[in-house]
Amino acid sequence: MSNKPPLISDNKTLEDICRQFADYPHIAVDTEFLRETTYYPKLCLIQMASADAAVAIDPLAEHLDLSPLFALFTNPNVVKVFHAGKQDFEIFFQLMNTLPTPIYDTQIAAMVCGLGDQVGYDRLIQSFLNIQIDKSSQFTDWSLRPLSPKQYNYALDDVIHLERAYTLITENIAKAGRDMWLTEEMQQIAHPDQYQVNPSQIWTRIKHRINKPQGLNRLKHLGQWREQTAQRRNQPRQRIAKDDMLVSVAQQNPSSIEDLSRVRGVNGHIVKQYGRDIIAAIDTANTEDKQLWPTPPQRPAKPAPQATADLLKVLLKHCAEEIDVASRLIANNQDIEDLARGKTKEIKVLKGWRYDVFGQWAEKLLTGQIALSADGAKTVIISR
Repeated sequence: MSNKPPLISDNKTLEDICRQFADYPHIAVDTEFLRETTYYPKLCLIQMASADAAVAIDPLAEHLDLSPLFALFTNPNVVKVFHAGKQDFEIFFQLMNTLPTPIYDTQIAAMVCGLGDQVGYDRLIQSFLNIQIDKSSQFTDWSLRPLSPKQYNYALDDVIHLERAYTLITENIAKAGRDMWLTEEMQQIAHPDQYQVNPSQIWTRIKHRINKPQGLNRLKHLGQWREQTAQRRNQPRQRIAKDDMLVSVAQQNPSSIEDLSRVRGVNGHIVKQYGRDIIAAIDTANTEDKQLWPTPPQRPAKPAPQATADLLKVLLKHCAEEIDVASRLIANNQDIEDLARGKTKEIKVLKGWRYDVFGQWAEKLLTGQIALSADGAKTVIISR
């Protein structure tokens, strides 16, 4: 793989390489894209590597048909290996209207290999291949042509190293008998719902303190207006309107352009360009059937005892360190709060391998069968 081929920009070459790559059990995939000034990512480069070859595809090439690539990406016999692939999955879901399948994310796999949560690509490669990655080309403009030799080498090396690391990672996990530990996580990232944007639900991602249904309904309609506007104009949603501005407008409930101009955070540009649309969204929200209004989230009837939750977190950290995996793979904050609150049904840490490595100890801690103590910098479990 030392002789790196030219950037693929014609249909015949792309068809040939996709046919060749379909014969391999797995391929490594990466992309380079720009997103700073657009709603939809601008895909600038697609890199792939098998055990014997590495190629870079130019999606900006005129008349290039990516259909052979999409067929390869949905070939069930070829595992597509990514690292921290969420944004890559979003791009391909938008282009293909489906996800690559099957997919494998080495960032998730790294949690089982003792590298911690959300490990970076450079650390992954350093750990498994003892190669120091030069990331200086990471933030260059990938839309410019021709690519510099440094850009091209950087882009191809990413998938060459990833393909090699994947083999070592899977061998490591299989040797430890932990293949099934990743099943749930890999299934989750392969769920299409994560990559579909529903404009009517985008308001749920906005931080706010609105606790009345009518105010929440206004925020819902404002969020939907902004999302659809951002999509239509292909601009980042925050460039259309900031989150805090939407919250202020939803709370103040302006009924006219003049009222809107007095709302904190609403500048003259917003009023001039989007004022009528914003007021129309407010009017629609206020006149909508009340049965369609969102309901404020209910707080748990029984708050989690903070001291108990803290003890469980210490126990979780101890158990994770004992088996050298990232604690987030075993349990998250919601799991800990549920345990501290006394909830026992439908908690993943009380089932399967998670129960063996942590859940059983959590039960014993909560029932007073064990205690935690400190031995220098190390946590120790004491039977009672």
